[in-house]
Amino acid sequence: MKHSFWRSIPPVTLTIFFVTLFVYLIQVIVDAFIYQSFSPFFIIGRLISGPSIQSMVFMGGEVSSLVVRGDWYRLFLPILLHSSLMHIFSNMLTLIIVGPFVEQLFGRVKYLIIYIVAGIWGNLLTFIFDPNPNVVSVGASGALFGLFGAMIAIAWYNRNNLAFKRQLVIFTAFAVFNLISNFSAPSVDIWAHLGGLIAGVLVALVSNFPSSQYGGIKILVRVGSVIILLLPLVWTGFQIIGN
Repeated sequence: MKHSFWRSIPPVTLTIFFVTLFVYLIQVIVDAFIYQSFSPFFIIGRLISGPSIQSMVFMGGEVSSLVVRGDWYRLFLPILLHSSLMHIFSNMLTLIIVGPFVEQLFGRVKYLIIYIVAGIWGNLLTFIFDPNPNVVSVGASGALFGLFGAMIAIAWYNRNNLAFKRQLVIFTAFAVFNLISNFSAPSVDIWAHLGGLIAGVLVALVSNFPSSQYGGIKILVRVGSVIILLLPLVWTGFQIIGN
């Protein structure tokens, strides 16, 4: 039973899952080296409570004051980093539940593009709009919200189909509920979530906009979506160059 469960998860989702878990273990090991403590109690404690801020920064957590100095990698690496066992558990549970649907609908390559672009876009919006340049932001939530955005877009295309209509209601309700609940949580990076959701919709518009229904509008929608996707990246680039 256990073996068949893991075999039922498509390859890209499974790879992201195990890579993220491996990176979390690396975070804990880095913490052990930072504090020169390798006792089982320390390791288990860090696994549960989460790595220190120092290790999250060292491993590439998003810190706007460091991004503006030229640390571009901090716009990508936070997708793989997490702040606690509960943090990574909730995100990876969401990935295992939602990821297979998106991977099967979009295919492996598009699915991976959605995940990465949404994660980066979420970090870009954090960099642009978060008023505190020294806060450390980590987590796959932005990328996961991108999966919701892509599902909402493709369900909207096919809303005349009853199954897709149900998915549209479910994924929209889930995304809206989480966004609203996150506004009152000071530890949650709302910009990463909102950015990921928007990016997921935009990537779906670029890759899967149905020409059979909308004809010549397709090229306009694709071009417009690409321009919107590039805007925060260009703005961030100018900020870094001008600093």
